[in-house]
Amino acid sequence: MRDPSRAAGHRLLDVYNWDLQNAISAFVDSLRPGAEHQHELYMSVLYAFVDMQSHLLTLLGYPPVP
Repeated sequence: MRDPSRAAGHRLLDVYNWDLQNAISAFVDSLRPGAEHQHELYMSVLYAFVDMQSHLLTLLGYPPVP
């Protein structure tokens, strides 16, 4: 036999999950207009990080990779 208090807890959890999913979806939708800018920012930061690590490894004696 199922525990009624546990079943009620699952119903509340289901409602919470839907609300959370809707909030996440709304947040993602709000980011879409700036997606191109975010992509460019991500790529420039990633390139700068890789370039810095390449310089560090070269300073430590590893040969540069063409």
